[in-house]
Amino acid sequence: MKYIYGLNKSGLSLVTYLKSINEKYYCWDDDETIREKLIKTNFKTNFIKPNHLDAKLVDEAFITPGISLQDKKIDILKKNNIKLFRDLELYSRLINCEKIIAVTGTNGKSTTTKLIGDILQLCKIKNFVGGNIGLPLMEFKNLKIDELYHIIELSSFQLESAPSFSPFISILLNISPDHLDRYDNYEDYVSQKEKIISSNQYSFNIISVDNEICSKIFRKNKQNKMIPISIDPIEEGIFFKDGHIIDKFFYKSEVLPIPEISSSLSSSFNKQNILAAYAVVKILKLNTNKFVKCVSNFIGLPHRMEEIVNNKEMCIINNSKATNVEAALKSLQNYKNVNLILGGQAKEDNFISFINQKDKINKIYLIGKSANVIFQQLGSSIDCEIFDKLEDALKKIFLDNAIKKELLTILFSPACTSFDQYKDFEERGNHFKNIVASSVL
Repeated sequence: MKYIYGLNKSGLSLVTYLKSINEKYYCWDDDETIREKLIKTNFKTNFIKPNHLDAKLVDEAFITPGISLQDKKIDILKKNNIKLFRDLELYSRLINCEKIIAVTGTNGKSTTTKLIGDILQLCKIKNFVGGNIGLPLMEFKNLKIDELYHIIELSSFQLESAPSFSPFISILLNISPDHLDRYDNYEDYVSQKEKIISSNQYSFNIISVDNEICSKIFRKNKQNKMIPISIDPIEEGIFFKDGHIIDKFFYKSEVLPIPEISSSLSSSFNKQNILAAYAVVKILKLNTNKFVKCVSNFIGLPHRMEEIVNNKEMCIINNSKATNVEAALKSLQNYKNVNLILGGQAKEDNFISFINQKDKINKIYLIGKSANVIFQQLGSSIDCEIFDKLEDALKKIFLDNAIKKELLTILFSPACTSFDQYKDFEERGNHFKNIVASSVL
């Protein structure tokens, strides 16, 4: 019998599958409102708390990614030698691994996942996009989806405990400090990300070597089929140069012009995402003209460098998905005279790197729980002001710029999670867009 702990989307998807095959299970969610909602919808409960569970009846448990495998609440499961997995494990047991194109990275994985899915769609190749983006992994069974390829976005949490996982194509975009509240140290976080690398002789591993950590992983795993990509020139890899993709991996030196890049991919860090998608195109032997067309017409996901206003007077960008420092720093690359909104609940305690970008920043408007911490680090070098609410920060931005005639650039790239004031980054981003709509649209 299986035990499902955590009834968010992925947990419910697991339960739905087990019910469909008439396999017995128990489940639990600590949130009483979730349990009550499920009872009202005639959900077959089988609710049992972990510490009330008869361990003799359960052989394995699937823990929602939102709960740490180190959480004391599941110690009772460990003491009773119940094997602990994520949903990725059951998914991997049920699918032909030759179908899986898996994407991870600290930043950019959602954009890359969608881009690959869009390219396959343009090439009329049926595909399932899911995981940490869109549909939960197990929905491919629940919805009876039988597509040729699955493009799945994976978080470090999903990769933690899935021994059956072995993708046909793995993509590791980058690694920088993130989720350190869930790991003992940075090295532990890195080791979880590295689990995406497949040692299967028939698999391909696409890895950006642009940061030191990923470069070390590339060198360490050279015995596997590794495809290095970079936004700068590299030997025997795939890289960008002067608006062209230079391919020294599949060819001695193939040059593919990229005449136009969608505004959703225009930031320089998105070149990494484009290169990863190109490598997939070459592995699958797809039409490169359609790849170029897709890059030029790509429509990005909400809350990821989403331009919500762009005219002669102002440019307003919603990048609520930037929940760590590196993502926020990268979002500054293509802009100047920026009115930057930072803050929320910090994942990390070092914001000093923003001082290196002070030439791009007019002023920083700080919000949320970590506003004072950020102010203490940046206030002596960059003009900063603290606000209670997001709407107050935006109101002050418009007041500060009322008499200026230059292009007003507002970048909402918080570098923090949203959990101090919002349910998630989507709710935060939608709130930002609603404030802008009521103010200027």
